[in-house]
Amino acid sequence: MQNFKMLSVKFMSKQAEGILVMSQDLADYLEIVEDEYLKLHVGQLLEKLKITVDKSSKNHNTIYLNPQLARALYLQNGWKYGYRGNREELFIGPVVGIMLEESGQRDKPFGGQSFFVKQLLTSGRAMGELCFAFSPFRINWSRKTVQGYSYGERGWSKGTFPVPDVVYPRGKGYSPQKMSIRRRLETMGAVFFNPGLIGKWQTHRILSQKSELLSYIPDTRLVKDFAQVDRMIKKYQAVYLKPVTGSQGKNIVRVHKTKDSQNYQYQYQMNNQSYRGSAHNLAQLRSYLRPVMGNKTYIAQKQINLLQSEGNLVDVRILVQKDDTGSWKVTGMACRVGRKGSITSNISGGGSGRHLETVLKSKFPDEEQRIQICKELQYLALEAAKTLEESIGSSGEMGVDIGIDKNGHIWFIEANLRPARQIFSLIGEKETRKLSVDRPMLYSRYLSGF
Repeated sequence: MQNFKMLSVKFMSKQAEGILVMSQDLADYLEIVEDEYLKLHVGQLLEKLKITVDKSSKNHNTIYLNPQLARALYLQNGWKYGYRGNREELFIGPVVGIMLEESGQRDKPFGGQSFFVKQLLTSGRAMGELCFAFSPFRINWSRKTVQGYSYGERGWSKGTFPVPDVVYPRGKGYSPQKMSIRRRLETMGAVFFNPGLIGKWQTHRILSQKSELLSYIPDTRLVKDFAQVDRMIKKYQAVYLKPVTGSQGKNIVRVHKTKDSQNYQYQYQMNNQSYRGSAHNLAQLRSYLRPVMGNKTYIAQKQINLLQSEGNLVDVRILVQKDDTGSWKVTGMACRVGRKGSITSNISGGGSGRHLETVLKSKFPDEEQRIQICKELQYLALEAAKTLEESIGSSGEMGVDIGIDKNGHIWFIEANLRPARQIFSLIGEKETRKLSVDRPMLYSRYLSGF
């Protein structure tokens, strides 16, 4: 972990509330003049305090506060926090809030994401961050505070925290109400880690405008009617129908039709069950697919002849993230292998993980070709992230899914702004998993100027 600037906060019970006592070395570093006033920021909270300098050499990089004032700023006695500032302002933190839905369970307050959130909070705390997790519906707008959860040696604990400097959104979807809350937090000064979710069609249109990426993008059309789907099937024999705003492989349909057959064969998965069927014409096909497709907007994409492992589909999940430098980096790459008979490779749909090198060695004996494939995978993932960010706004991480066909050509499949990182644990890459947790907290420092 990097050696970040830290200061200690200590309570001084006899001290007046409007006074901040500061160690001599910290005062020298910030060029503080005694008896002048300093604006102390903790998240979106602000206190204007008169400065007194402690000229003894007992404690270094320390500030002393009246306990009541410190608690009003939600600072803990004896804790170390990151800081930045000058002779007029001192910022403590950063204050980082992870925003997602509560589950109501005491031991897992954020359901299936509780373990991940716990790791984030532990990582951020080690960096001197004041961090917590919260529901977007537990904000006290007038007081600029949030009811949330922290995690420590005694496990989960509820508490009140300042509206954060940085919000890391990990919730499900973006309803109009959530978008309104997001805009209100931004107006208060909070910076969001990632923009709102982006749809598959918007992703395709953005990437298709970059000539260097065109050879990696499969033919994709917005479905306006099933006659269009039929034209793509005639051209490619098999197409994938994907909901524009779907995730985790849900509601995806594969349709194919051989040249010597009049029937359309289809397959989709619902509730981890696979459904297959046959339709005599387009009207019947649309009718049979209504239970899974409903009235959602879909794209049609030509089928990529992906690599297979024991007859199961394989693609590559590449996690790209920023750290405290603010630059995109590849955190890890791993193969996802779909469960038997599945039309997707998603882990949530019963898929499994494999080391990328293991899969490539089994399919491509030529070492030079394997090296070239790995270089292209990293290039495509990073360029896709940079290109998307130029259009959708500042981003901190993306899960980029890439397919490799039997000839070794790589194809862009999808980019996810709320990527899972479970796959690295599944294949035993503990260090990659840890890095994938640390980097969002490191990037939060960058976003907040720490």
